[in-house]
Amino acid sequence: MSTFTTFEADNQKIPLATAELVRARICLAGMRLWRGQLEDPRWERPALLLILAMNATLYCWNLSINGWANYFYSAGVQSGTMDPKALFFGSSDWGNSITVDKPPLSLWIMGLSVRLLGLNSVGILLPQALMGVVTTFLIYAILHRTVSSIARLLGAVIFFTTPIITLMSRYNNPDPLMLLLMVGALWFTVRAIETGRGRMLVATGALLGLAFMTKQLQGLLSLPALGISFLLFSGQRWPKRILTAACAGVVLVVSGGLWMTMVDLTPANHRPYVGGSVNNSVLDLTFGYNGIDRIATGGEITNAMQVPDQYRTSPSDAGLFRLLNANYNQESSWLLFAAMLAILLLGAAWKNLPNAPALRFLVVASCTWLLTAFLLLSFMGNQIHTYYTAALGPPLALVLGLTVEVVVCQRHRIGIRLSGTVIALAALVSTWLIISGTTLWPEWLSTAALLIGILALSALAVNAPSPKIHVGAAMLLAVALLSGPALTSMHNVTVGFTGSNPLSGGLSRNPAGISHLLQALRNNEMPWGHDIAFGRAPDIELVETVANAKGCTWAAATYASQTSARLQLASNRPVMPLGGFAGSDPSPSLDEFKRKVADGQICYYVEQQAFLEVQGPDSIAVAISDWVHSNFQSQLLGSTTVFRLVKDS
Repeated sequence: MSTFTTFEADNQKIPLATAELVRARICLAGMRLWRGQLEDPRWERPALLLILAMNATLYCWNLSINGWANYFYSAGVQSGTMDPKALFFGSSDWGNSITVDKPPLSLWIMGLSVRLLGLNSVGILLPQALMGVVTTFLIYAILHRTVSSIARLLGAVIFFTTPIITLMSRYNNPDPLMLLLMVGALWFTVRAIETGRGRMLVATGALLGLAFMTKQLQGLLSLPALGISFLLFSGQRWPKRILTAACAGVVLVVSGGLWMTMVDLTPANHRPYVGGSVNNSVLDLTFGYNGIDRIATGGEITNAMQVPDQYRTSPSDAGLFRLLNANYNQESSWLLFAAMLAILLLGAAWKNLPNAPALRFLVVASCTWLLTAFLLLSFMGNQIHTYYTAALGPPLALVLGLTVEVVVCQRHRIGIRLSGTVIALAALVSTWLIISGTTLWPEWLSTAALLIGILALSALAVNAPSPKIHVGAAMLLAVALLSGPALTSMHNVTVGFTGSNPLSGGLSRNPAGISHLLQALRNNEMPWGHDIAFGRAPDIELVETVANAKGCTWAAATYASQTSARLQLASNRPVMPLGGFAGSDPSPSLDEFKRKVADGQICYYVEQQAFLEVQGPDSIAVAISDWVHSNFQSQLLGSTTVFRLVKDS
């Protein structure tokens, strides 16, 4: 007879020794989770867990307040749950008339969440929030390989409290996935430098390819930084180094271009129109609508997308200080110009950095990435959106984390100490300017943050009788520097954001600022702009009629995409977005629309008079409207004019 005592688990008898071993392993794993690596200070892992818990709370708290967030992408997620073809192509509707204006990778991930949690706000937005938290951890993990505890923890805090990062991590635009993939690519490149293994850089290529598939060219913003830095600091011999980089490039092209190639090789009559393109091609979407047109303001902007003169004080705000103006500064500019000065400090301290390839690689890669993003956003054309500044978040946090490490380790050098003081003062002045320029906070707050920061810097500049005084002063300085972005991030979770251009913070004191334009649009002061940016809320009578429409591929057709998406989400029936996102795509043409109506594929045409009023006479939208008016009878559902396009059976 066995000498082991047994106990019941899942109807099986398990030896007690085995059970004790399992319990011991669980306890050991818990201790490792709490303790962290043995070489780390005992307080570091609990501090990291607290930071991640605060991060998760900030991003997940009150998540449903954003409703459908960007209706355009929520409708794309909904379509993917209804039809596998719509899922693959990223269609706006499951009648598969047109795609959204980005590749569908982020829609696929939100779609998986919706299958588990249902089609609702939390189901769509929760994966976005979790991706934001994972990115925060990766920022810490990257810095953990090269800098000390305070610097890496501070880098993580800087990242997750950046207001636009908080906002987009609670929104359904593709940005959270793009940033996660880009930061993941950096982690693998650091590992490639440390280990000399080429497969690590190949993984970098795969992740950057997926970042490209998430948001196209914007997902490759870090590519120059990673590529140049790898070639400079890899320990491989040059022939192998170049071969490794080439292999990574091939993997990037394959992972990023496979879906694009499959779509463009599919006959046009067997797939939806590629939204945002002028010739029904993902290639044109990539280098036109999502490429050169954004950077150089190429392409014609329709009347419906023109900003009123009262909000355009100059033809363009492009320039070195664009990101500090009232349109963008509450997003990620609080510490941005301090970080630009920090790049100079890192360059000055280069000779005194430890001769560690991973550290030197990270300094060059982070600085190059930040400079690339900063210059592009500062000088690109007028089609820039405020949330593009999320691309600054990761390199900004990394550069400032590295800078803190240099200042702490080389504080005996008077030049470094003075440089650190100038950088901190630049951040304090930026905070003062940004808080002073918004109506969100009391007027005394900006001055209080500035004075507290200066007081802390003064305490750090003198020889203190106790090191605890310097520690307290450093903590006080951190509070002053992070007060602006942290408070704005907390504000972002207390208000709901919807539509195509979410904006952090409160109203600017500058009446020409974009915050006033968006408020005017939200208040329906410019109905055509409201419909494009936020979509027209459908009348109850319209929703009920469309929901009960039977026998058609599309229950209704209307424009633009935000309006059609709201109707589709409310009725749970496919709605054709005429002309795509802004109503300007050549899909469908008048002849195609006539043919679909003749075939009984569209039940209702929903007119949007405010949109039509700002279209040119040669607009497809106007041509379709004129044809419908000439051939069908209108009816009023609530306050909406509707035309029934199919005969009663």
